[in-house]
Amino acid sequence: MSHSTTLQTLNDIIIANQSGLDSSKYTVWVAGFMQQAGDATGFYILQPDGSFAAATTTTQAQFIDINAGLTVKVPDVTNSGNNRLVFTVTKASTTPADYPLNGYTAYPFNAAPGVCPPGPYDIFEFGPNAQYDVSAVDAFGINLSFSVSGDASVYGAMVPRSTLAATFASFTQADPNGAAFEQLLFTSPTGEGYPELIEAQFSAIVSPKDWLAIYPSASGLSGYWSKTTEALFSKGNQINFYLNGATVGTYSGSSDGTQFTLSGPNGLSITIPKADFEGDKPFFQAVRAQNSNESVLEYQAFGQIEAAIFEAFSRGVVLDGVVDSKAVIKEHYTSDAWTNTDNWYTDHPNSYNNAKSLYDVYAKFFHCATIPVAVATASGKDKTEAMNIFGKNTAGTFAMAYGFSLDENPNVGSSTLGIPTQSWPSSQNVPSKTPGNVGSGQTVSLTLGAWKPSAA
Repeated sequence: MSHSTTLQTLNDIIIANQSGLDSSKYTVWVAGFMQQAGDATGFYILQPDGSFAAATTTTQAQFIDINAGLTVKVPDVTNSGNNRLVFTVTKASTTPADYPLNGYTAYPFNAAPGVCPPGPYDIFEFGPNAQYDVSAVDAFGINLSFSVSGDASVYGAMVPRSTLAATFASFTQADPNGAAFEQLLFTSPTGEGYPELIEAQFSAIVSPKDWLAIYPSASGLSGYWSKTTEALFSKGNQINFYLNGATVGTYSGSSDGTQFTLSGPNGLSITIPKADFEGDKPFFQAVRAQNSNESVLEYQAFGQIEAAIFEAFSRGVVLDGVVDSKAVIKEHYTSDAWTNTDNWYTDHPNSYNNAKSLYDVYAKFFHCATIPVAVATASGKDKTEAMNIFGKNTAGTFAMAYGFSLDENPNVGSSTLGIPTQSWPSSQNVPSKTPGNVGSGQTVSLTLGAWKPSAA
């Protein structure tokens, strides 16, 4: 049940359909919702005119035809942060069922999905006075990108959808650790109970965690991190880092072979169990809930430390931050190693045991993959340059993306970057998320990009 009370607009999101798809054959759709503050069943639902209307009880949001675009009016309200625009593409003859607010059955499908998406889909996260982002944490489905007035960056996919798929295939074939990740380029079966394929293209590039949730014995992915975890928690190993989130300060300690016991500021003692990183857990990156005998400060520090370790796994630098029992570890040795972006997503010999480093190739693809593009020069002759498939940060270090669950700016210190006392610089932004909140009067341009390259 929706109410027609007019909500004051905070800012606009201008959606442009640049898919190039023939509107007589295909329709681009969007559904939108925002959860009301402190109310698990109250939502604001996107309307065909781009406004939001309050709904006291609802479990669905209607899809709106945006072949001609749409201006979304973000309301000036306080809400709970569960806000999404959900995009999908169908054949023109299809009108999709309303979007279920608890989401579709996750890719990949080993049987007809229980809650089936109508076609390829993806999400955009936003909110009043909040950070905006596009995410590939679960899967990449549609090449969305956005920019914000007053911010020179472009966040999200920069290339046509078909180009991105071809690039993923060649990227994983060429990467030294890529073979296990080739299978993640997923095309759904067709027929009754399955989503439509559009222009015979793939359904999604699926994250390793979602792939393993359906195929726990997936070749190459299952057990991918086992040797890294064993090496990390070897008896006597030491780590020493500066935590820049939660209970800020220096933490240091050693492993007894089953866990690290770390001493931190204010007398904190934090235990990090090996069991939390065994098997395929570095892909899933689930931090446990607070224990009954654990203080808020202890749990916050524990969660931030485990997040830092998971990030270091994914970026291929976790073993660079470890020394064995025979060495004297320098202060902040670990956090300096984990924030050394030159080593991120490279198969460099790690500084602990000289073995080639493993990293999440799926995440590396979004942060590092490029395509060749022709660039005009003053002489009139084009030259070929490499362009990242996702928008780069302003420092030009790498593309900004959410390639794994905890793919945020590092929460540990860096002597090189002066942390402490500084914080992680916005110029080195890691996720495809605005560094600051988007607020009053700021216009967001949100683009659904080309389905395939335009004809020459």
